[in-house]
Amino acid sequence: MALPTQNWRMLQPVYVGATGSTVTGGIAGILDAIYTMGTATTYADGTARTPGSGSAWTWNRDQTTFVPGVTTACYATPPTTTAINQQIIIAGSTSVAGAVWKQLYDARAANQIYAGTAKNSGAYTSWNNATTPFTAGDFTGFVTGMGTSNFAATNTYIVYMLESQEAVVVWLQSLNNVNLNCGVFVMGAYCDPLSAAALNAESDGRLYGVTTSGFQGRLASNWLSLTLQQTFFWNDTTNQYAHSVVFTPGAGTVLPATRFVSVSPTTDFVSRNGDLPQIPLQLVSGNNFIGQLRQMFITRDSSSMVAWESGGVVRGYLLGGPLGTSDVLLLTY
Repeated sequence: MALPTQNWRMLQPVYVGATGSTVTGGIAGILDAIYTMGTATTYADGTARTPGSGSAWTWNRDQTTFVPGVTTACYATPPTTTAINQQIIIAGSTSVAGAVWKQLYDARAANQIYAGTAKNSGAYTSWNNATTPFTAGDFTGFVTGMGTSNFAATNTYIVYMLESQEAVVVWLQSLNNVNLNCGVFVMGAYCDPLSAAALNAESDGRLYGVTTSGFQGRLASNWLSLTLQQTFFWNDTTNQYAHSVVFTPGAGTVLPATRFVSVSPTTDFVSRNGDLPQIPLQLVSGNNFIGQLRQMFITRDSSSMVAWESGGVVRGYLLGGPLGTSDVLLLTY
C-alpha cells in the first residue's frame, strides 16, 4: 500500500529570549513559540499557510494545567484526518506538584520538555493524566527531551518546526549555554510500514509514533553513527536517553523503532553530478523490519535547519544536529 507523499514545510523560526522569571522562563516561552508558529499564516519561505489545509496542522495550547495563565502544553491535529484520528502533544512546566502524566520510560520531573503521540483520540482534557491527555484512545506516553539547566531563565533559544500532512518535527537549541544544547522531537505518522498486513500496519496502512534525542547531553553533530545518547531514531529504555517507538498495530502498546543502520556521511557524499543523495532511513524492532521514514532521507553532511534549494526553488529542508555542519536528514518539500 503506497501511502500519500509527505510535503515537508518549515515554519519561520522563533527566538525565545531570557525572561528572568522562574515561572514563565524558557519552557513556557518555547511552548508559546510553538503555538505562534502553529497558528502562523505564512511559512518561512513566505508562502501562504492555512491551518487545517495542505501540510498545516491546527494547534491549540493549555494554559490551565499546573500554572494558570502559563502555557504548559501545545497539542495539534493534522490537516489529513484518518480513521485512526491521531493527535500530537508537546508539554512541560517548571511546576509539577502532584504530577501523574503518562511517561514512556523516563521519570517525571519539572523543567523538561516532553512529547507524545495519540491515536483513536478524543478531545483534549489535560496532559497531567495517568493514561492519556485526551478523553479516549491510546497514548505513547511522553518522551523526554532537553531539560533542567537548559531552561534557566537566563538562557535564550531558537525554536524550529517542520510539518508535513501527517507528522511534525520540533527542533530547539539553547544559544548561550556552554554546549549549545539542542534537542529534537518527531511525532505522528512518519513511518511507512510498506505493507497493509494487519501485523505490520494500522487499519489505515500507517504507523504512528514518537522519537526524541533525549535529555542526556546535546544532539551530536555525528548523531547518525551514535547509539544510546545524543542521537534520534534510536530507542533505549534508560531514563532520559534517546527514545523511538511506534504503536503496535491495532493495540495501545508500543514497539521500539530503531535505525537499521549507523552511518557516517561526509560533506562530499554526493552523486556523480553533485546532487544530494536521498537514502531511505529504515526502522527495525529487534530482528523485525518496521518500516521506513516518509520523505525523510539520509544525505551528505550539511548545515542543519536550512532549506535545500535547486535552481532557485526550495526542494526540501535539512534536519540534524547543532547549527553548523552535521549529519542531516533531507525532508523533501
